[in-house]
Amino acid sequence: MNCPDRYSGFLILAVAILAMVLLSGLPGGPAAAADVDTLIFQGSDFHYRGVLENAIRRFEKALQLDPDNEFAHNQLGLLHAKKGNYQRAALRFSAALQIDRENTFAMLWLGILSLQNGNTNRAFDWFSEIIKVDPANADAYYFIGTIYKFRHHPARAVEYLKKARDADSGESETHYRLGKAFHDLGMVANALLEYKKTLVIKPTHTRAMNAIGWIYFNRGERRAAVEWWQKALAVNPRNTDAIFNLAKAYNDAALTALKTG
Repeated sequence: MNCPDRYSGFLILAVAILAMVLLSGLPGGPAAAADVDTLIFQGSDFHYRGVLENAIRRFEKALQLDPDNEFAHNQLGLLHAKKGNYQRAALRFSAALQIDRENTFAMLWLGILSLQNGNTNRAFDWFSEIIKVDPANADAYYFIGTIYKFRHHPARAVEYLKKARDADSGESETHYRLGKAFHDLGMVANALLEYKKTLVIKPTHTRAMNAIGWIYFNRGERRAAVEWWQKALAVNPRNTDAIFNLAKAYNDAALTALKTG
């Protein structure tokens, strides 16, 4: 008794599949732009909510319908990178770059993946290429400055971190890195200014607080130093730098008290 119903169900499904196949080549069919946009929207939503596997499946389906969709390639690259699949990520970013040779998002991530792979020379080349395409790209200047800092060229690091700051004055990390570069060069007043700019943009930036504390500590203004380290600890009670810094300050104060009687 159930066989005819099951057969009818299979027949209906087969007809539906055939209809989808036939319609897929027609304007307004399943392969229409609206379907790609829907898949990309769903993939972006899953990505935002951290459901990475579902996001990957949606973007892969979008590429089946639209193989030249740069956004889908870039998002898949980003998702694979988040999952630690760096080779797959590089392939996706490279595919996006094949479609558009000036895709700076893909270039940026190929540079980041080169850094992750320990190839700073290749990373430097990618970031330099970005600047040729987009001379106001703060991220590229920031990473070049960071590479110079890693290579122990503090003057060049400051030059590029300044460019990053000028290109995007609202970026807290750029101001912090520039402050750190000034600090390494002994330009303490400039460093303090940049650290404070960091905190204007991001008041919870504990590394900037700790760095300011050291500036005051080395000036002999220990009370001010302690106040800054206590601020860092108030933001994050487990901040190891602030804990160490305060321990040193209190230890030095105790030793001074013992010596002076």
